[in-house]
Amino acid sequence: MPAILAKKLGMTQRFMEDGKVERVTVLEAGPCPVTAVRSHDADGYEAVQLAFGATKEKALSKPELGHLRKAGAPPMRHIVEFRDEAGELKVGDTVTVESFEVGMKVKIAGTSKGKGFQGTIKRHNFAAGPKS
Repeated sequence: MPAILAKKLGMTQRFMEDGKVERVTVLEAGPCPVTAVRSHDADGYEAVQLAFGATKEKALSKPELGHLRKAGAPPMRHIVEFRDEAGELKVGDTVTVESFEVGMKVKIAGTSKGKGFQGTIKRHNFAAGPKS
C-alpha cells in the first residue's frame, strides 16, 4: 500500500455502464516530496516522511524551513511520517498519484471539522428563546 498525503476536494457521482450511480470522493493527492527516511539503525524504526500542501515561507518557522531546504523541498504546510512504507524512496524524491493503480486499496485518515461545545441547540436543532 503506497503512502501519500491527500486533501479532500469534494464529493460527486459517476454513472456506470449499467446505469447505476456510484458515489465518489475527489481527492488531491500529491505531489509529496520525501523530506526524510527513518532507518532502524539510526532511529529505531523504519518510516518515510512526506510533505504536502504548499504554503508561503512566512507561515513556517525557521527550523521547519531548514528541514525542508535540506531535503530540497519547497515550503509545505504538513509533514507526516508513514511507518513501514520507506521501500526504495530516497530524500528528495517526489511521490505522486502515479504510484496508485486502478482498484488499489488505500488507507484514509481525516480530521473532522470540529464543532466546539455542542450544547442542545446545535445538537438537537432546538430553538433559542427570547434574548431580552
